[in-house]
Amino acid sequence: MNRFGLASRLLALLLIAALAAPLSGCWSRNELNGINIVVGMGVDKAKDDGYIVSVQIVNPSQVTTKKTSTSSFSPVVTFRSYGKTLPDALARLTLKAARELYLAHLRILVIGEEIARSGLSKPLDFIARNRELRTDFYLVVAKKASASDILDMYSPIDPIPANSLYTKLDTSDDIWSATGKVTLDRLIRDLATEGKGPALTSIELLGNRHSGEEMKSAQNIEPQTLLRYDGMAAFRGDRMVGWLNENDVRALNLLQNETHHTFLTVECPNEEGLVTLELNQAHARITAHRPDAFEVELRSQQDIADIGCKMDVIDPANQEKLEQLVDAKLVDLLQRSIRKSQKELKVDVFGFGSALHRQHPGLWRRIEDWDSIYDRAKIDIRSKTTIRRIGTTFKSMKDESRP
Repeated sequence: MNRFGLASRLLALLLIAALAAPLSGCWSRNELNGINIVVGMGVDKAKDDGYIVSVQIVNPSQVTTKKTSTSSFSPVVTFRSYGKTLPDALARLTLKAARELYLAHLRILVIGEEIARSGLSKPLDFIARNRELRTDFYLVVAKKASASDILDMYSPIDPIPANSLYTKLDTSDDIWSATGKVTLDRLIRDLATEGKGPALTSIELLGNRHSGEEMKSAQNIEPQTLLRYDGMAAFRGDRMVGWLNENDVRALNLLQNETHHTFLTVECPNEEGLVTLELNQAHARITAHRPDAFEVELRSQQDIADIGCKMDVIDPANQEKLEQLVDAKLVDLLQRSIRKSQKELKVDVFGFGSALHRQHPGLWRRIEDWDSIYDRAKIDIRSKTTIRRIGTTFKSMKDESRP
């Protein structure tokens, strides 16, 4: 056979292979009508130390037709089952859900408070080992409610409640910075970090629980039941020890350099009224001088968002007074939250021990009980605020309005 003939045959074989490839499909593909897509999961503690697992499953026929608002069928279905272990409970769910559970699209994992207080290691072992699960879903702790109750609530905006919880956490963290969004990767990293206790976002149920379980509740202009993110749960190791409130979480985000955007309100310097500033950039540096002595330096840039008094913001002296007021407020915010973690929670969620470990590894190796040292550590805080923009109008609306 000549070279031309051989080349022609090879070209033909390659062409056939290329055309046949799309026909083979994906060997691991699951047909949509043969699986249950799990978007939300809840884990609660049973009375005998077993687990009650709840899963929120998408109803594809209701989501894809875009007729959810008029349909009598729910866009999601929640199933729950008991098991001695997490994989046992999930396997038992197939007795109710009929189809195989598909976990790759999990958006939110809700952990009951009892589970959080007794320890996360056992339930998370299966989650971390599961090859099907991605690690970019968020973990939250149910506050004053069970994880099952949280997953039973309908959303007034998104037909899939788990998607609503995911988006709501993303948005609130980016705009208000009073919640923290923690993925499985992040939690595992925090659990392995020396000198820092993990924290998970907490979620609570407001209003009538039974009303929120009905699909028609999502059709009301003013929902009777809402799910709200409210601070974070603080952990010593894998066990929850208490709650961080909104201001504590803002302090935590500032010290971890995870504040994307937030607002601060201070009193007008020389008269009654309030000024609101928009914090756009912040950077904190923790310096460990000794195991019981630290220094925090916080630098931030802020814009004036609202003025409720007749103040001339062009005057550099007034800007300087505002900056000093903001600095004092930020220092007070950090001091209160750090003191709470030292005296009430008795756990270092801010990472001072981690800073000591990085900066003085030799000193850290000699420490046997960091929490007892952190309890009495002296932490000096300095803040330097710079007002970057004053807005498109120089005077307040109160100053420009007629008497």
